[in-house]
Amino acid sequence: MIHTLLIRLFPQKGRAFKIPYMGIFWRFLRAISLSFGRALSAATSVFDSIFPDNDNFTADDAEIQERLYGLPTNSSVPLADRKLAIYRRMAHPGEQPARQGALFIQQQLQAAGFDVYVYENRFFEGSPASWITKTPTEILGVGVGFAAYGLFGYGELGYGDTFALSGVTVIANYLEEAKDEYFNFGSNYRSSFFIAGATITTFADVPAVRKTELRQLLLTLKPTNTAGWLFVNFT
Repeated sequence: MIHTLLIRLFPQKGRAFKIPYMGIFWRFLRAISLSFGRALSAATSVFDSIFPDNDNFTADDAEIQERLYGLPTNSSVPLADRKLAIYRRMAHPGEQPARQGALFIQQQLQAAGFDVYVYENRFFEGSPASWITKTPTEILGVGVGFAAYGLFGYGELGYGDTFALSGVTVIANYLEEAKDEYFNFGSNYRSSFFIAGATITTFADVPAVRKTELRQLLLTLKPTNTAGWLFVNFT
């Protein structure tokens, strides 16, 4: 509507004309220009506060978006990491067909700012070679586990000791780490996986203030019938 009115105010034959400085028409056009400028600035500000891809996105904006997407809010986490987590959540699930595969889960974790790697519990080893599964003890070469389940000898851990004593924690069903301590993997590890560093025998480092966020993201991404071991140092 405004554009139509403005067009009618100008000569319709394309000839040049002079607008008197500080005249009524000059002031009218200046007011329109300032109005458009304010509208553009307001629109840009709205987008800057919604999308975490710019320097104008603040901690207050992050808290609003975290609440909107169901992400944990922790002011101790650097804003840069919070922005990565929000941006990843906005794009999820995307158009990736294999969105519960190990590589996709790994990509999503790294997109959220976690320097971790996902390893399926399947190894082609032996003589003759065949696909096998392993326990954390077989991966790390140290006694870790829950002795009561018979996964490890009683000399390796005391009766009832859990993975946490060796720095290995379990992710299965709960945000609270303690509730998954005694999760029974049974004798079939085909539905298990490992979260570790750049190699499966190294521990990844994750800030302790992001532990809940990491567990929540894993519970969101992993198939519900799977459980994993975290080779992660929460620093």
